[in-house]
Amino acid sequence: MTTDPKKSLTPVPDVAKNDIERLLQTGLADFSLRELLGLLISSTGAAERNVYLEKTSTDKPNGFYDRSLQLGTIPVDIRVPRTRSGEFRPTSLPPLYRRGYSEEVQSLLLGLLGSSRSINTAKDALQKMGLSHSEQDLERVATSLIEELELRNSRPLDTDMLAVFVDGKYVELREGDKLRSACIYLVVGLGRDGKKRVLSCMAKSGRENLEDWKVILRGLIERGLRRVMILIQDDFSGLMPVSQGFFPNADVQLCAVHMQRNAKTHLSKTDAVEFQQRWRAIKSSWDVEVGNRQFEELCDRFAKAYPTWIAELRKKRPHYLAFLKYPEYMRKSFSATNLVEAVNGQLEIMRRNSGGYFHSEDTLKFKLGLAISSLEDGRWRFVARTIASALSQLNAMFQSRFEDAR
Repeated sequence: MTTDPKKSLTPVPDVAKNDIERLLQTGLADFSLRELLGLLISSTGAAERNVYLEKTSTDKPNGFYDRSLQLGTIPVDIRVPRTRSGEFRPTSLPPLYRRGYSEEVQSLLLGLLGSSRSINTAKDALQKMGLSHSEQDLERVATSLIEELELRNSRPLDTDMLAVFVDGKYVELREGDKLRSACIYLVVGLGRDGKKRVLSCMAKSGRENLEDWKVILRGLIERGLRRVMILIQDDFSGLMPVSQGFFPNADVQLCAVHMQRNAKTHLSKTDAVEFQQRWRAIKSSWDVEVGNRQFEELCDRFAKAYPTWIAELRKKRPHYLAFLKYPEYMRKSFSATNLVEAVNGQLEIMRRNSGGYFHSEDTLKFKLGLAISSLEDGRWRFVARTIASALSQLNAMFQSRFEDAR
């Protein structure tokens, strides 16, 4: 028998209600408020355990257990850290036998997510939550929390990936009284288990450049990645041959969304509309050969008016149509770098809420790590239905591809 979920919800205190309304108005709801709160509380508990274990050499970590809490009317799922002795309990949890937080803590947690423009805000919130009476302990907890959310660019990787998505994003950082540009280099993988995970994410000063991409792709190999079935990227100058050099047996798919945006730049408004219609027909092609024939017809239609751009498009046809080799349910996902945009889009919300730029490099790392962890510990923990329906077929294609390559 099902129960009405509304009956288990506690009333919203005014102080927390105001914070929730403010967050919703800023657009943070699009970022999945429940996931962010769950991640923050879980990460704080893990950081507390690190400090506890530093002082208690006789105790050891013993994994986590899942627990549901209430933050006002918001149900939050968290992972609570354990130790072997059972004597450790995060002080960031509500008191025993209570599922909800006090009004003050609710306000602090929501305020931390909605308005923290710097790492110091996080430290202040941790202190007010009563995590420690020692300034030294507080510093370690805050540092551990930041490190928990920082990008993990050195961990070993699985040898095999069904797909790898590559893209860059420009942001601005404050340096003294000036703003400087930086590029975030992001690589997301789809494993043979069907789960998505961030393989690499680095923020580097200046414009996007090929040498940085070489370092990042080489780093993936050094960390264990060997076999990739399809690699999806935008048409950044010089990147395609570099990708093919590192992963010679992979299909390289150029992002169709980027190509469609370029069409609007190179073509007249009327021609751009027709181009998009023809491209949509190609995307829905039931057969690779049909798609290739329709692509040639598209190029013939616009070659006379736009010879230079169409010639470049023709040359890269195999890389714009590589996605047609794959199961129908995966073609949309494999035709563009939208999986990377899942991280970039959440980071963009944080950028806007921070005033249009990031207030330091540490703040960028904190918020970028938060965006990544919220996905990996949230919706990416489970295999998406579209992927699950095609997973056995994808793995069969992978096995056939690389057995033949031996």
